[in-house]
Amino acid sequence: MPSCPSSKRRPGPIRSPRYSPHPGLGMEEKAKAKLKANTGRTLEQWVALARKAKIAKEAALRAWLADEHGIKSRIGYWIASMALAEEQLDYGDPESLVDALYSGERAALRALHERLVDEFLGLGDDVLVTSCKTMVPVYRKFVFAELKPARGGVEVQLALGATPAGKRLRKAKRMADDRITHAVLVDHEDAIDAELRNWLAAAYDAGAKRVERSADFEVPMELAAGLKRSKTAAKTWSECTPAMQRAFVTWISDARQEETRKKRVATSLERLAAGKKKTY
Repeated sequence: MPSCPSSKRRPGPIRSPRYSPHPGLGMEEKAKAKLKANTGRTLEQWVALARKAKIAKEAALRAWLADEHGIKSRIGYWIASMALAEEQLDYGDPESLVDALYSGERAALRALHERLVDEFLGLGDDVLVTSCKTMVPVYRKFVFAELKPARGGVEVQLALGATPAGKRLRKAKRMADDRITHAVLVDHEDAIDAELRNWLAAAYDAGAKRVERSADFEVPMELAAGLKRSKTAAKTWSECTPAMQRAFVTWISDARQEETRKKRVATSLERLAAGKKKTY
């Protein structure tokens, strides 16, 4: 881990604009273009269908999309978010997203947030601070941090791998294979100290490297049995990357009802037999 920088306040780098459009925007457009081919419906049609479900909570709507239609991951998030949004946010204008994130009672945290952005921008010229509806991700080659307003301060979530958690640095509540692994609450400017900067520097280093995923999961017995019965499904399964296989396994394992689990196994086998490597 790099040595601790000075804990004295440093002037923030002059960079205009401070915020950049999310790098996933281009990828999103490609995914949207493929959505109709993969599912038979456009994004707008999925949003209309989701609104007809009359489900008020985003998490519940995302679960409904996954359970009833096999739509999950980023696509499910887009659909649920758009279906419940009272107004459409402009993701091409990152500054406006940050303004919205720190509006109302969160406005008092904006100055502290900007001090943290200064720290991230000071790590290197290749740092990209972007914005989403609920957080501000920070990228190098890969995402290595996220900022979000929290009760009592700004939560800084970091990609710190196997770094031990402690009283101040805790494990983040994320998926087991997520790049972001730890979190620390910054509740005042004095908390931007040498220890925090040390963690930021370590996360910045992690942002230059791809996290290698191993196939550390167990294939459900029902899916394994189905793959033995279907040579075409088994062939597609063997061509899937560990991340693709994990997505199928996670989708099946997350089912809360036995009937839903059976349906997901059957859908997975059907898609694999058709040469599809995704659950939607």
